[in-house]
Amino acid sequence: MAAPPSSSSAANIMLAVFEKKTVTVDLYRPLRNYIVFNYSEREAQNLEDDLQTLKQLRSDLERATVDSLTSRRDLLQSYYKALCAVESRFPISGDKDHVNAVTFTWHDAFKNKLKASQQNIHLEKASVLFNLGAVYSQIGLSFDRAEIEGRKQASHAFMASAGAFAFLRDNESMKASIGSSVTVDVSVECAGMLERLMLAQAQESVFENTIAKGSTHGVCAKISRQVGIYYEEALAALNVAPLKEHFDKTWLSHIQLKAALFYAEACYRYSLELHEKDEIAEEITRLRSGINALTEDKEIILKGCCTAASGCN
Repeated sequence: MAAPPSSSSAANIMLAVFEKKTVTVDLYRPLRNYIVFNYSEREAQNLEDDLQTLKQLRSDLERATVDSLTSRRDLLQSYYKALCAVESRFPISGDKDHVNAVTFTWHDAFKNKLKASQQNIHLEKASVLFNLGAVYSQIGLSFDRAEIEGRKQASHAFMASAGAFAFLRDNESMKASIGSSVTVDVSVECAGMLERLMLAQAQESVFENTIAKGSTHGVCAKISRQVGIYYEEALAALNVAPLKEHFDKTWLSHIQLKAALFYAEACYRYSLELHEKDEIAEEITRLRSGINALTEDKEIILKGCCTAASGCN
């Protein structure tokens, strides 16, 4: 992947998220038994096709490999819609009056040895949403950002990833964090951090196209500053509990590198605009501000460059 004109190759590295892993679970039999007991055998027979579809979707979800990232995305979307349909009629929880013979187990995406097991459909829904965001991030990383169209498609995919993580945060994270068997990756804090990271990468792709199209220095400065703000927000979340000790240090180094570089980039682009207006004193101030940001994070940036060179994505 080619770097934007004023950035180092290390700065052009982006991150994707791996999917959460699960264990096999039988939804068909407990759901069918519930329907027979609470409704009738006839109703169970009427819903046989839907139950078989749900069973197949869950089975496909458990497979380690799929034909393509887009087919994985489509599977996750279909399964999430099916879960919403199930929840509206056949609640799955530990309650004695609910479907209570199903236990969902999911491993943490960032610390695979940790896992959550709950009789709670919201853990299943939260995990599916997390994986949808993860797959979209992988799709974003798959595009060739050396080309204008590749950068545009990457931006769209990272935006979709951010949307999935935001939806997880706003709708399922709290409901999936009931009891002691929980994982950090589907928490409100983690979903929010990943949303900001994906927004940063989406906006970074936009910035690369803005430079390629020869946009004005003022426009480039505004977009690069927004990229930096998103990275700064992700970094702030990573620096406090519960994420501080949960993520590999290379994540922290990488995002701090990006935040510093895009702050400096914004200062540089704005200084070019000031130079054209002959506002030399303010131009120098902006340049110094950018240089100071890079100097303060020099050790982190060097570490981040080494990490990027060794393939941190």
